[in-house]
Amino acid sequence: NALHLLLRIVDDFLLISTDKNASIRFLEKLNGGIPSLGVKVNKDKTRVNYSAPFELACHNRCRSFFPWCGLLINTATCEITLDYERFHGQKAIDTISVHRLGSEGMNIRKAMKGFVRPRCNQQLLFSSRINNIDSVRLNFYQTVLLCAIKTTHYIESIDIAFSSKKQSTFFYDSVCDTIQYTFLLISLKLKNDFVLCWEDALWLGKHAFSSVLKTKAQRHECLADLFSETRDVQYLKRAILVSITKRAKVKFNLT
Repeated sequence: NALHLLLRIVDDFLLISTDKNASIRFLEKLNGGIPSLGVKVNKDKTRVNYSAPFELACHNRCRSFFPWCGLLINTATCEITLDYERFHGQKAIDTISVHRLGSEGMNIRKAMKGFVRPRCNQQLLFSSRINNIDSVRLNFYQTVLLCAIKTTHYIESIDIAFSSKKQSTFFYDSVCDTIQYTFLLISLKLKNDFVLCWEDALWLGKHAFSSVLKTKAQRHECLADLFSETRDVQYLKRAILVSITKRAKVKFNLT
């Protein structure tokens, strides 16, 4: 009556099983490789979340979270989040392309949507069949948080101050438009499997930008003030949402 799930992306295998013996047999097969073809697994990259027999011992034992292809799988619940360690520090802005031709405002709006699109396509992060509502909220918040980090780097690279009221309003509207784009794109892909409500999504998205802009308050003080509503709103679920934002910001060293 054991349940098994075997996945593969190119040469990265993942086995999830309720039967430890089945997992050990799978590990034995992998370690045996295919000698005639010179194929074998790299033990340094092999991970398990239990104590394997000595002859199959892996250097990396995962306990709470199991990393696979940029994802983190909760070993107790099988819920999924993105492995944001890959974006720690400067890594978050390493792949940003800055466009200097044409309308700067339209380029920023286009870039912001480009920052969130890859995460929106990872449906495992937002499916209610896999994650509970708090995990979905966390994943949505971190998606917009990463977008906010990339966006502030983008506008600093093209040296826009957003000092006038018209410029600030344009930036605020662009953020809200990007949050709505993120929400609608995920909703379109998952339909009824995406249970995050728009009210929560908008608050989380605005709070994500507020958190990043506050770390650069001297340069973007006027922009950070635009999102002060996230601190003042009387919100039934606010305590839950704030606890989620605190968990998320640790990953990006924004606490």
